[in-house]
Parts: sequence; structure tokens; C-alpha cells
Amino acid sequence: MDENLCQELLANLQLEQTRKTALTEIKNTLISSSNASAISNSFLKSPELLNCLEDANSEQTLLACDILSICMSTLAIDESSEVKNVIEKSLSHVNPRVQAFGLRELRRIVQSRSVDGFVNETLILLVIKCLASDDTSVGTPAIELLRLMLPRFVQLRSVLENLEGLLGKGDVVRCRLYELAVRLAKQSEELLAAMDKFLKKAVQELDGEDVLLQLNVLQILSELSEGNHGMAYLENNGVFDKLMVKIQGLGEDPLGTILIPGLMKFYGGVAAIHPAKVYDGYPKVIEMLFDCLASEDMTILPTAYDTLGCIAAANEGKRQLHYKHGAALKKTLQHFSKVIRNLPNDLKIRLLGCLRSMFAVDSADNQISSITQEWYGNLAEQENLNLVMDYIKNPFPDMKRAALGLLKAIVGHRWGQTYLLNTGGFVEYLLDRKQEADKDVVLDKYEVIRVLAASTVFDEQTASELRRYVAEGAFYVQGITEVAIEGAS
Repeated sequence: MDENLCQELLANLQLEQTRKTALTEIKNTLISSSNASAISNSFLKSPELLNCLEDANSEQTLLACDILSICMSTLAIDESSEVKNVIEKSLSHVNPRVQAFGLRELRRIVQSRSVDGFVNETLILLVIKCLASDDTSVGTPAIELLRLMLPRFVQLRSVLENLEGLLGKGDVVRCRLYELAVRLAKQSEELLAAMDKFLKKAVQELDGEDVLLQLNVLQILSELSEGNHGMAYLENNGVFDKLMVKIQGLGEDPLGTILIPGLMKFYGGVAAIHPAKVYDGYPKVIEMLFDCLASEDMTILPTAYDTLGCIAAANEGKRQLHYKHGAALKKTLQHFSKVIRNLPNDLKIRLLGCLRSMFAVDSADNQISSITQEWYGNLAEQENLNLVMDYIKNPFPDMKRAALGLLKAIVGHRWGQTYLLNTGGFVEYLLDRKQEADKDVVLDKYEVIRVLAASTVFDEQTASELRRYVAEGAFYVQGITEVAIEGAS
């Protein structure tokens, strides 16, 4: 696009009747141009184009955003001072879609490698204001953007004052602030100290009457336990004590049961990282989990299954669960074997996922292999994999995939490979390439066969077929000539 055409199109933007056509032509020309960077600065500087952001016509506003985005993507960040100007105008715009555009462009720049000196106090304060937006397409992206931008600016008085101002906003905005505070606090002890006021306010929310707000805050605070300094903060500020009081009073508070999924998620996340701390310090939580797993309340079961899978995923979690709650777990696994066939499909899939986590190992360990073999005996009461095979033969791909995930976990153990060998027709079923049509199922089955191909429990012919399957790849199709020759022999 030459300079004359550029000026002509910009002039057309001044007229309402030609504006949309001019915007469309500018966008199409920039997309097809091999040298868009040559005139990008001209467009970014043009008041005519920037004025289109103020247009009441939302279609024209979005076209202007698209054009500005293309222009900015063609320039090095330090190549145009206009980039920052456009972003500032966008973030302070009244139209949420324009603000969302500004946030996207700013994040693209912040995530690049050449942003030193680009982010300043003005941009930070504008993004903090976006955090308070009623529009989730603006407020939610602002959280992650501030996580990236704030560490170098968090001690500025203006920044802290603007963040503190959000504490007086509604529940949604406060929760965004708490989420930001947690994401920053996870990064270092210094940032945790800087976020102390906001984290303490989040903890205080747990004493309120709003159960749904408490659920949201619980989910946010659970991320803080991922680091040792965050875990210590939760303990020192009495979070675990507050929650234990709630657990003990569940029977007295009719609304308290709404908190059960949130409490399980919270402690499940903590137990996945610090298993001994939960098993030793808060055994009542594990008891509550087993009660939930035996419940007939379909609204509680998804979270209960996920939580059991979470706390039993790591080897240390398996040990803690087996040796400290073995009797209750045995009863639970026996319960699973009775109810799984009658569960709705979505819960069947959730339970199969839970079992996959329970049987998978994060490293080879003979003790863990022995524990999981005992667990499978509680679940199936037989030394074969008929229970798993039934679900792999299910016609629905999502059910097949869940069952194949469980199978892969089980055959990661030598006892699992032996049990598969004891399951009539299972190896032949897996090797039959005509059984599956779904691409993801085919890939999942191939991953199982890759594990089996390295096993030593099979006879030489079967082992050879498994290795050949792996060598030929997941989507190998046997040729017609090859089939005819095999048939003749």
C-alpha cells in the first residue's frame, strides 16, 4: 500500500458513509501486504483511525481494533512510541471489547523478550482498573497480566492504593484480587509479604455467611499450599483450624453441606503435595472424604472421586492412604465394584479416572506395586482384568478412553500384565486394528500396547506381535496383498 492510498483511505474514515468500507479495505490490504510495517506507524499515529475506537458502531470499532492489532504486530516494540499510546487509549476506553483488545496486545508485548522499559506505572494502574470491570472478558485477563507485570511495581504507593481500593468492590472483583494476590505470593516470600493485606482479607472471608463466596475463596487459597512458604502462611493464619471447625459443625448447619466439595478440593490439593501433613494433622478430613465416597448424592460424588484420585496419585499419598486408612479404603473399593455399573456415564468416567490415578505410579516401587495389587483385589476380587475390559468394549469413545487410561496404569505393574494375560481374548482384542475408529481411542490403545511390548510375561509369539504393532505405528493399515498372502499360508 503506497502512502497516497494510505492517506486516501484515512480520509474516507472521516465520512460515516464510507467508514466501514474504508476500514475493511485497510484491514484486507494489511493482511495481504508483504510490507505492512512500512505504513503501520502512519496508521497508529492517525487520529482518524484512533477516532474509530470511539465510534458507537461496534462493528466499526472492532474493525479498527483488528487493524491496530495488525499494525502493532508488525513493529518491534521500541520501533514506535505510538504502540503504548494505542494501548493506553484502549485500556481506558468505555467499550469492554476495546479494553479486551488492549489487554491482549499488552500481554503479547509483555510476554515477548524485549519489554524492558515498556511497562510503566500508568499502564499498571490502567490494568488494575480493568480488574474491576463488570465484563469478565476484561476483568479475568487482567489477573494474569498483572501477575506478569506487578512484581517490579508492587511496592509503589499508587499501585498498592489502587489495589486496596478494590477491597471495597463486590464479591467478583474481590475474588479477582485474591486470585492475583495468591498468584503473586506463590512466586516468592517477598511477594507474599507484599500481598499480606489482601491474603488476610481473603482468609477473613471464610468467617462470613456467604457460602458461595467461601467456596470461591477456598478454591483460590488452595493454590497457596503449592509452595512451602505459602503452606506455612496458611497454617500460621489459622486457615486449617477455621476449616476444621466448619467440618465439625457440618451436621448443625443446613447450608454447610454446600461447602463439602470445596473443603474436599482444598484438602485434596494440599494432600497431593503435603500428604503426611493432612493424614497426620487432619484425619477427620479423610474420614469426611470416605463418607462422601459412599454417598448417594450425585452432586458430591464427582468432587469426591477427583479428590481421592488427587491424594492417591503420588506414591507417598498411596502409602499414607494404605497404611493409615486401609480398612476404610478397602470398604470403599468394594463399594465401587458394586455401584460403578449403575452410575450415569459421566460419573463412570469420573470414577475410572479416579482409579487410574490410584493405580498409576510416579516412579517404580515394589512396595507401591504390592499395595496397588491389593487394592485391585479389593475392587475386582479376581486376578484378571474383566472389569476393565468391559468398559474398553463400551461403544462410547469417552468411556473407552477412560478405561484405556485405567488399563495403562494397571499394566504399568507386572501383576497387571499377568492379570491381562489371564483375561481371555484381551490381548487379541487389543491387537485387532479393526476394532476402533476413533482417532484418540486408537492413540490411547497404542500407548497401552507400547507398555505391553516391553513386558516379559508373554510368550514369544505374543511378544513379537506386540513389538510389531508398536513398530508399525498406531495407524498402520494392512495392505490387501499382505492379507491375501497371510490367508494363503
